[in-house]
Amino acid sequence: MTTQTLERKVVPIAAEESFFTEIGNTKPYFKAAFEGEPGTGKSWSAALVAIGLHKKIGSTKPIVLIDTEKASKFLVPLFKENGIEAMVRETHSLADLVTAMKLCADGYSDIVVIDSITHIWMDFQEAYKRKLNRQTFQTQDWMAIKSDWNRHFSIPMVQSPLHIIATGRVSDRMEQEVDEDGRKEFTKTGVKMQAEKNTAYEFDVLVLMERHELISRAKHEVWRQATVLKGRGNLLDGKVFKNPTYEDFAPAVEAVIKDPIAARFSPAGRDAGELIRTEEDKRKWVLERKRWLEEIEGYLVSIWPSTGAQEKKNKTDALEYAFQTRSWSAIESMRPDVLEDGFARVQEFAQKKIADLKGEQVPELTPEQKFEKDLRDSKTEDKPKKPAKAAVKSGK
Repeated sequence: MTTQTLERKVVPIAAEESFFTEIGNTKPYFKAAFEGEPGTGKSWSAALVAIGLHKKIGSTKPIVLIDTEKASKFLVPLFKENGIEAMVRETHSLADLVTAMKLCADGYSDIVVIDSITHIWMDFQEAYKRKLNRQTFQTQDWMAIKSDWNRHFSIPMVQSPLHIIATGRVSDRMEQEVDEDGRKEFTKTGVKMQAEKNTAYEFDVLVLMERHELISRAKHEVWRQATVLKGRGNLLDGKVFKNPTYEDFAPAVEAVIKDPIAARFSPAGRDAGELIRTEEDKRKWVLERKRWLEEIEGYLVSIWPSTGAQEKKNKTDALEYAFQTRSWSAIESMRPDVLEDGFARVQEFAQKKIADLKGEQVPELTPEQKFEKDLRDSKTEDKPKKPAKAAVKSGK
């Protein structure tokens, strides 16, 4: 048997070990935000949706209110009328909000109303100033602030097994324009929530609340108008409701909570940090690569110590079999994990070569050894071969 007859096989990956899964509702939790100026009905509308959602899912737990304005007392009659218990935490602190969300996720409640997220964001910025002992922020501070906000609020909020309804105040969105005379001026182009700029769009549904008033001789009418700025699935996107109730948003709620399935993988996935290499990681990487290069060289020299033509050829044949190249320079640049797998194939080649020369039968591999061999081979199955003139280092 010659080395050229060694076969390579690709081991199929079992279905349950697949990286991908079928599409399904692994996040059956409604997340909505109501933004608007003071007096536009944000808190009332959020409470109505929370009550309707509470009844829809048949919850027996209290609705939790994170109240930053001490205004939840005005909602007491509404909750009593619907026979629903409501509990409150009066705070501006993101730390309190984080604790409240954890307690609720652990079983205290199914629904959390945050009224309003604007005050939580503003207090978080002030807390950062106190921590840094500064009155203003420097440009580089904003990256850290946004990163911590995402880590403590945005990502947990999206992944939380809770229904979360938030409110937020708005400010004008201004854009600079240049007129025909070349003069620059700022023009209002819309409104935006007063929070970290991406916060509003983390929710499944984003609603703009506005107060309208009609005064005429015949009547004086005041109403609140809700405009859906964002609605996943295009069920409500662009819809306008006068004095909105839960029933107006029910289609979006039902679409979010229907046909839930258990997640088949961790929501966090793999840590992207493993893609980032620090200076210490680089040093470890270099040392590991050096170690495997020395292992390969030392093994080849121990098997074929002579510098004769045939033994040199055996060494380079082993390298070509293991790494698909006869160039030692190319091998020196390979990753440690590739070198580790290649070292096992070098040993495999050498043992088969020795057995061929002695005319002995090569021992049959155990199922475990065969699986490991096939797995190593499958990693390099599609690697193009690189012809090169150099062999291993002189004298090796």
